[in-house]
Amino acid sequence: MIARGRKTILRGLPAAPGLTLGEARVVYSLEQTIEERVITPDQVEHELMRLDMAVAESLTELESLKESASRKISGPVARIFESQFMIADDREFLKNVKAEIASQLKAAEYIYSLMVEKAVAPLRASRDQYMRQMVVDIEAVSNRILRRLTGQAARHIGQAPQESIFVGKIFSPAEVMNLYERKVRAIVTTAGGVNSHMALIARSLLIPTVVGIPQAHLKIMSGDRLIVDGDKGTVTINPSLDEWNQVRKKKARVTALQILKLDKLPDFPPRTADNIDIDVAANYDVPGPIDRILADHKVGIGLYRTEFIYLQNGRFPSEDDQYRLYNSVAKVHYPRPVTIRTFDLGSDKYHPSDSNMKENNPALGWRGIRASFDMPNVFKDQVKAILRASKRGNVKMLLPMIADITELRKAGRIIRHAMAELRKSNLPFDRNIQIGIMIEVPSAAVAADILAEKVSFFSIGSNDLTQYTLAADRDNQKLAKIFNPLHPAVLRLIRMTIEAAQKNNIPVAVCGEMSGDILSIPLLIGMGISQLSMNPSRLYNACRLIPKIKYSDAVKIAKEVSRLKTLKEIEGFLLNYNMSVE
Repeated sequence: MIARGRKTILRGLPAAPGLTLGEARVVYSLEQTIEERVITPDQVEHELMRLDMAVAESLTELESLKESASRKISGPVARIFESQFMIADDREFLKNVKAEIASQLKAAEYIYSLMVEKAVAPLRASRDQYMRQMVVDIEAVSNRILRRLTGQAARHIGQAPQESIFVGKIFSPAEVMNLYERKVRAIVTTAGGVNSHMALIARSLLIPTVVGIPQAHLKIMSGDRLIVDGDKGTVTINPSLDEWNQVRKKKARVTALQILKLDKLPDFPPRTADNIDIDVAANYDVPGPIDRILADHKVGIGLYRTEFIYLQNGRFPSEDDQYRLYNSVAKVHYPRPVTIRTFDLGSDKYHPSDSNMKENNPALGWRGIRASFDMPNVFKDQVKAILRASKRGNVKMLLPMIADITELRKAGRIIRHAMAELRKSNLPFDRNIQIGIMIEVPSAAVAADILAEKVSFFSIGSNDLTQYTLAADRDNQKLAKIFNPLHPAVLRLIRMTIEAAQKNNIPVAVCGEMSGDILSIPLLIGMGISQLSMNPSRLYNACRLIPKIKYSDAVKIAKEVSRLKTLKEIEGFLLNYNMSVE
């Protein structure tokens, strides 16, 4: 393999975790040429038959994809293909297309493409994320139908070598499934967002993915050597031979499937060098192959982010639909605990009816529990679904963005009302279900002693707590040096939270990126954190580190860090300790 050109680092959005390396295969979109072909009246019937046949063949293919996705991914992610099936089978739209063919006397492919473009134009201009995702789905379906009408071939992804890194402007859900069959090592795209259907499927299939790199498909050439970091959102083109070999040698880190290596560890859950068990759990987004891997290794779910159910469907699912999903997850992981967080969607991600509502800073706006209170029926449906899934006794409920005791009391009233409705309907649930809150708003950390009296547990969201404490946008690359959960002010709030929890005999977890950070783990253990819940890709390295740590040393580390005054001092101290145990 020969590298082309000099080393370049591209930065995008981390859409699916994992570090990998390989040879690039750039796939270009073929623009379909649609001729404005005039037909005679006696040719209309033939054009209508061609359209019907193209739609029928596309529906058959989508049905096959849906069944394949259900086997390999399961859950609501597979419903992405159901939505595409419904788009292809839109009888009202097809009726209008046929009417235009007959009235304008133009070929089926021309009229169909023209009417699709008219339909997606306003959606493409929308600021609403769901609307923009609809454009991707509609275009994926229309291109499938138009290829049959024009006789033009699809992109030849299947002809590229296996275990390549595929680069393109964007990939459809069907193409991601195809790449999975080709044992793709990673996906890199110019377009797309972290919550796009493409990204959701890639996460479910454990394919490291970086999206949103400007002109990625033009800056990268087929044959380039790439290092893709799906955790940081970076792509290194043609690294030096030393860097390439260095990454290749770190075999424990060169895959999103590190969790498969857990069976090589002597103990799980991990135990410190002085025999103290440390509760390690996984953060969870969407169902997929990782479910069984986590369950087989008896890894609990410390944070189940349910907002992805909405993002996958573009709507809030019913109580029964949610129950079926939550119940299946609870069943797979039983008896290990599953902590289900209620919807935590920012104002920039809500449904089309709210598309005109724009907030300058959604992180400080209508999100989390605040939005749930404004949609009481949606909130109650979700609460009831979580309660019903708790019948085995291994489900916990987690409330996001609680800022004070008033919000907690209000949520409590809704939960009690939901419980009463379930009892009236004779539907079983865990009457003693543990209900906790996220500590991510600084006011909650300051008032942790008050809140701890009313909940079963705390879960510290270190990402948002850091963002709000330091007034540093977690997604702003320019503030990367400022955004650090090891900042003394953030650590003080974490310490206050832990102390309040300990006084009230409730556990406290950390479920942000900090929990899987090798530098932070000894400190968090020493501070008294009850559980570290992290991205599954970080479990292996965390579980390798913990047995090297003495709990007694970790306590001393936490005391020493509490006396340090600057971030530089704290990072230096922890780095020195980390080097001493490696």
